[in-house]
Amino acid sequence: MKGLRVLGVTQISDSYPNVKHKMLALQQILGHRYTEYVIRLNQTDTSPGFFSALSTGRLVFSWRLLIGHIKVFFYSFRNRAESVYVCYPGIFLAAWLGLPFMRKRYPLIYLDAFISMYDTIVVDRRILKENSFLARLLYRLEKRAFEAASVVIVDTPENARFYAEQFDMPPDKFCAMPLCIPPLSPDATREEDKTSERIRCVFVGTFVPLQGIRTIVEAAGILADDAGIDFVFVGDGQDGRYLEDYIANFPKARVTWHRGHYSTQFVIDQIVNADVCLGIFGDGPKAQRVLPYKIYYYLALGMPIVTATSDTAKRVLAESQNLGNHAPFMLVPSGDAQALADMLRHMRNNPEERERTGISGASYFRRALSDVAIRQSLEKMIRAT
Repeated sequence: MKGLRVLGVTQISDSYPNVKHKMLALQQILGHRYTEYVIRLNQTDTSPGFFSALSTGRLVFSWRLLIGHIKVFFYSFRNRAESVYVCYPGIFLAAWLGLPFMRKRYPLIYLDAFISMYDTIVVDRRILKENSFLARLLYRLEKRAFEAASVVIVDTPENARFYAEQFDMPPDKFCAMPLCIPPLSPDATREEDKTSERIRCVFVGTFVPLQGIRTIVEAAGILADDAGIDFVFVGDGQDGRYLEDYIANFPKARVTWHRGHYSTQFVIDQIVNADVCLGIFGDGPKAQRVLPYKIYYYLALGMPIVTATSDTAKRVLAESQNLGNHAPFMLVPSGDAQALADMLRHMRNNPEERERTGISGASYFRRALSDVAIRQSLEKMIRAT
């Protein structure tokens, strides 16, 4: 295999572990052929995330982002490598490496795009208006970065197909590869077996539109008179106002909100002591193509999951069944609060199904999404190029 250098300006934390653990996997695969020059912006355990930092106008973060890119630009200009892995978010760096005088130094470029910055900032979160100058500039920059890359790594096959169409590129340029999370033990902090008729439904997230907070809150309202179902929310973000309004209007609602950004261990403790974990329920186009971090954690910890039907969820369901497993999660229509409420009643009344779903999810994770599976995917990609 060729020597590989990892370059990037990125946020590395336990809250967003994909970059960190992909770098560790690459080190294991390549050994002495691996080198890196990565500017780490944040290493705290309770990081709010890259886009949250940008969207809230954090000047220090933005300044560090700019200085970090300048350092990496100068480093890359003074050095060269047989191949380079540009870690997320790397569109500025990939576009730079694609310039003619730089491409000779880095003939093979792997760009870990994870998810499209344009799709996230403009289409999904609407931080920029779609036809604004900055939105058009971001689109052109990301398209240029994708064109410069030899391989663009994204998180799901659905996103790979969508980006190929959105940016008018050949589908074989994109490589779909699951996200990385730390190794987890499903029994590390479990307090008791969950078999009672009362269930605790836990949602963990950043409260962005695709997560469908409004749908979950409406389902909680439908279940307000059901004393056997409690809700626990962990996190905060753009759509937190829906939960805030609900709690203000119904102070006796059986809802606990751990508002803010918490350590990974706190989040894991909340998950493993749940009876049902809640996925995403948004009805927008992006929700059809993603498998969020929260689902990875839920699956790895062997928890029963309820999430919305999507193209990605249906694919995962089919893959799990092809492996001989039961469904790794229960599906409801996107944006349908009544269907979600009905499913939660069903899960409360069927502890055996909760257990079976959790076991199947953990089995699917080990075989398709674990660190071993992702290391194999990375090695296959590198050997193929």
